[in-house]
Amino acid sequence: MRINQFLAKNGWGARRKVEEIILSGRVKVNGNTLTDLSYRVEEGDNVLVDGKNALAAASDLRSQILAFHKPKGYLTSHEDKHNENLIFDLLPEAYKKFNYAGRLDLDSRGLILLSNDGGFIQKITHPSFKIEKDYIVTLNKAVEVKSIAEEFTLGVREGGETLRAFKVQDAFPKPGKTQSNHLRVTLLEGKKRQIRRMFHSKHLSVIDLFRTRIGRFDLEKVAIEEGSFLEISEDDII
Repeated sequence: MRINQFLAKNGWGARRKVEEIILSGRVKVNGNTLTDLSYRVEEGDNVLVDGKNALAAASDLRSQILAFHKPKGYLTSHEDKHNENLIFDLLPEAYKKFNYAGRLDLDSRGLILLSNDGGFIQKITHPSFKIEKDYIVTLNKAVEVKSIAEEFTLGVREGGETLRAFKVQDAFPKPGKTQSNHLRVTLLEGKKRQIRRMFHSKHLSVIDLFRTRIGRFDLEKVAIEEGSFLEISEDDII
């Protein structure tokens, strides 16, 4: 078994993460630093990561990622004295200390990624990694899709900030249809209440906000019931 497969199988992370561990010189096999991704681990090999036995240490360091389907009415927080309904109340005890990669506000629903891996959280949330996030937005009235798409991709000013969408499309397009009150908005950034603020700047109200996709993982393709979760890998997303 190749060294990257060996580490991934034993809980050191997804393919990209274990390759980073190997190439950064953190792995030793039989006392020698190993950076060769093609090395095949043989029976009896002594594999160390950061000076610790790879098999013994992996159980404590295993990166875990959850795809969680947040319902409306639950706050994305570990604690809040003003709100009794928190997303972590819906999770087993083993996951209550996980961090979240981007909030959804109390009245929004959809996909949230949770993890015990701070490096993964950084990749998902920092704009420099350009991870796409899709939202289906229901408005109080229909708008000209082309017009709002042009304005939002250029950017709108609200609250002293420029807020910008990567793409805006009709969520349910049909031939000849130019107006809709259901839009699919794609973001590369995640400023506080960004989508609601963008539409508010155009005197529009958001009736429903549903995040369907982060990176490659899409609730429209992988069904998860509201309030439930699925354990996934980084390769499912990036």
